[in-house]
Amino acid sequence: MRLSLAALLLLMSASVFSQDCFERAGRDYGINADLLRAISFRESSWRSDALNIVSPESYAVGAMQIHSQNFAHLSQFGITPDKLTSDVCMNIYTGAYYLAIAFKRWGVNWRAVGAYNAGFRETDEQERKRLKYAQEVQVIYENLKKNAPPK
Repeated sequence: MRLSLAALLLLMSASVFSQDCFERAGRDYGINADLLRAISFRESSWRSDALNIVSPESYAVGAMQIHSQNFAHLSQFGITPDKLTSDVCMNIYTGAYYLAIAFKRWGVNWRAVGAYNAGFRETDEQERKRLKYAQEVQVIYENLKKNAPPK
């Protein structure tokens, strides 16, 4: 399959645009943009169209894999599942919002990063999930930092 020049430019600009969104969301929430990128890579491989369906009531959407359990809360801000799917920046900002909540609750640490995926429930199983997720994100984050271009 051959991509037209217009389609290729659109894909390239979407990638650059989403990278700018990581920078802006990181700045606005006081979170390292590479940490947001690492979470997004772990969640969706940076795919803005990612959809993870567990059941009709339980699914996650977009680059940051915003979970359906959050949709009722987000609706008060006018954020809908359709917007999270169609607007990559909104999805990234929403992910940064939830990570900021975890940092506020538990401090800026890897356990809080683990809560982004595994939540705050205080059980041994959830703690194991938080630790596993945080370790995976940390490896991605460190690789991003190693391969980052000089500023």
